[in-house]
Amino acid sequence: MSEKIIAVALDINKIPYVNNIEVIFTPGKQKIWYTSNTVSIEIPRYIKIGDNILNNLTKKFAKKSKRYNRLEFNYFAKKVAKSLRKAEYDELVFENDQLKHQVMSKLNNQKTYRVRNTKRALSAEG
Repeated sequence: MSEKIIAVALDINKIPYVNNIEVIFTPGKQKIWYTSNTVSIEIPRYIKIGDNILNNLTKKFAKKSKRYNRLEFNYFAKKVAKSLRKAEYDELVFENDQLKHQVMSKLNNQKTYRVRNTKRALSAEG
């Protein structure tokens, strides 16, 4: 029996090739060549406008901060968690730890999935 794997990434190029990936969640319209099941989560315009305002304020007042597009990140994590609640999958692969913690904190059934980062996915699969 093959395992069903979901990948979650803000940047589709940072997800490694894993054989059994069934669905990839991405913001916007990103496609990847080895799967046709890319679920794009559209970010509403008001979120993008709010991010632009926050980014400009952050650049002006907190020069050393690297936290940009926080509203888009939170919206994407919330929508992915909502979609994962309805899905039946064995394993989740995340682009990075920050995305993993954000999605898993919003997901109620955390114990039903095996979770791995792309670093571990690369060493396990490659």
